Amino acid sequence: MTRFLSGALFIAIAALPYLGMLWSGRPAEPVAGVGAETLTIMSPHRREVRLEYSRGFGDWIRQKHGRNVQIQWLDAGGTAKMLKDLESRYTTSPDKPGVDLLFGGGISPYLTATRQGWLEPVNVPAELLAAIPPSVAGTPVYDPDRRWFGVALSSFGILYNRLLIERMGLPVPESWEDLGRPEFFTWIASGDPRSSGSVHMCYEIILQVYGFERGWDLLTRISANVRNFAESGSSTPREVAAGEVAAGMVIDQYAQTVIDAVGGNALVLVLPKHATVIGADAIAALKGTAVPDLSTLFIEYSLSEPGQRLLFQTAGTAGQKHSLFRMPVRRDLYDDPQAPKTCPYDIEAGFVYDDPKGSRRWKIINDLIGVWLIDSHDDLVGAWRNPLVRGKPSLAARLCAVPITETELNALVAQWDDSRKRLDVMNAWAESARQRYREIAGQTGAPQPR
Repeated sequence: MTRFLSGALFIAIAALPYLGMLWSGRPAEPVAGVGAETLTIMSPHRREVRLEYSRGFGDWIRQKHGRNVQIQWLDAGGTAKMLKDLESRYTTSPDKPGVDLLFGGGISPYLTATRQGWLEPVNVPAELLAAIPPSVAGTPVYDPDRRWFGVALSSFGILYNRLLIERMGLPVPESWEDLGRPEFFTWIASGDPRSSGSVHMCYEIILQVYGFERGWDLLTRISANVRNFAESGSSTPREVAAGEVAAGMVIDQYAQTVIDAVGGNALVLVLPKHATVIGADAIAALKGTAVPDLSTLFIEYSLSEPGQRLLFQTAGTAGQKHSLFRMPVRRDLYDDPQAPKTCPYDIEAGFVYDDPKGSRRWKIINDLIGVWLIDSHDDLVGAWRNPLVRGKPSLAARLCAVPITETELNALVAQWDDSRKRLDVMNAWAESARQRYREIAGQTGAPQPR
């Protein structure tokens, strides 16, 4: 009943911007005019970002260079699938991948693409980089070798429904540990890190902040509290706004979009103190592009003042139709009245996120989480549902124990491209997870899944 009443209160408001996108009658992307050049960009960015950059870049290159350019956007279905798509393209046609640019997805995919040799260095004007600090909170904003460049800055935190928290008498979630508290059983939302790069980042941040063993324990508790796993990271803020759940892990842009739609102070975004990351959302030119000059110009536009203003200008300003709620990488723009109130370059880092580590183990961490916490979710919840497990530290610790040491995981990373080895290990993990969760559920008399 509580979820129904909360949903009735919030869902209509939260759904307005999304329904508007569906009913607007506008095509998904702008239609090319006669004689237009085409720039093909692969990106996990949401529709509003694509529309604004299509419009903004089209106006900029027409006014500055007298060229008519149509952008063709390719969405592979998330960061992990984007990399898999690129791998297939370069395997099939190493010199002609059929894509000109990568845009969005954080930094880790670009480190992977760099190791694979897929990125083409770009010499952008020196005055553009002069306006961008080389690092933020200890993490790089652009590659010193100019193979990728941060366009926007992102933070990761917890979005919670204040009214629902108060009504249910739940603790205010201010840290990652709070999401694993027994009181939040069935009241947490999460996307699937295998398909959402922003969700993956939240999980990897926890593993790095707390260390692998303690971080895994916490991720297991959080996952046991998750009502269900959605494919997209943008689903979590909508569920929180609708009152279907009380809280969830989010990237700031998705949270701010829904906060703005709901209005008031019903929704609150918390950045866990000394336990989160501010990182760059990058762009890069791909080797084998058919239009290297257009790729360079799009990167220049993205780093220029007009391209950076798209990130934070409110809808209705200078022809902008959608508010994107992003933080620019150009430091000078934080003096703008419409820019975010807090400059991320002034925030003290609680820890330094290890991007190379996160990139190297991206795939295997996704598989470990996928097998142990998502595919086995029913069995995990079957054990966690029993108050005895949640209330007895020894049983909870056994349930949430790390299934593989960080040293063992690092040794497997080098073998993870061997499909047979990967399948064998994942099958063993699945059996171990099932046995552990059902054994604990059986010992406590908890109902077991059929």
